[in-house]
Amino acid sequence: MMQQIVFDIPGHGPATLDVKRVLAAGYTGRDRHLVDEHIRELEAIGIAPPKNVPMLFPLAPTLVTTADEIAPFGYDSTPEIEFVLFRTLGFDYVTVGSDHTDRKVEAQSIVISKNLCPKPIAKTAWPLTAVLPHWDKLILKATCGDDILQEGPLSMIMSPQALQDFVAEHDGDEAEGRMIFSGTVPTKRQPPRDGGTIEISLSDPVLNRRLMHRYTVSPMREIFPE
Repeated sequence: MMQQIVFDIPGHGPATLDVKRVLAAGYTGRDRHLVDEHIRELEAIGIAPPKNVPMLFPLAPTLVTTADEIAPFGYDSTPEIEFVLFRTLGFDYVTVGSDHTDRKVEAQSIVISKNLCPKPIAKTAWPLTAVLPHWDKLILKATCGDDILQEGPLSMIMSPQALQDFVAEHDGDEAEGRMIFSGTVPTKRQPPRDGGTIEISLSDPVLNRRLMHRYTVSPMREIFPE
């Protein structure tokens, strides 16, 4: 059965998305020098360089959730704040989400590490056309309590059109029902290993509004540890 997500579109009412396909983009920074530097940092901790820059990773559609609590296995998962594009009934929208990822498994397989964790997203979205004129001024921010985990403007990431063109080139032109996680901004610090409540937001300083979602991470524990 296809998953459906109903978003609130302020000023427009609800929009229902039949989630057909989900992709996580990676290494999508506009500054290639910074991307290459990040790749070298990952290599230093055992994560192999990508086969392509940018990169696309398929995600199970059932991982996407608007729930306020997730339960990944173990203590090695962390959030990854991103903007999320989707198309339904021919219209493009943007919301905010977290490509929550298992960092331990990431050293063996990035795509598996991403598919081990739920992908929390906000229940509210904006029409993409409403924010395109001032897109680069929008700001992504992830916090845990008083700690800022990630923060950065969307000028650091590929533009929506560039990202959509890249996805169409490698995944086909059928955008209806497809969600795209954008890739992320730099990490300032990590959340507590035993969980915590993560707040992710996409702020629009021009129109003085924001998209926000808050979710608690409650790691699953082994019943009979090895």
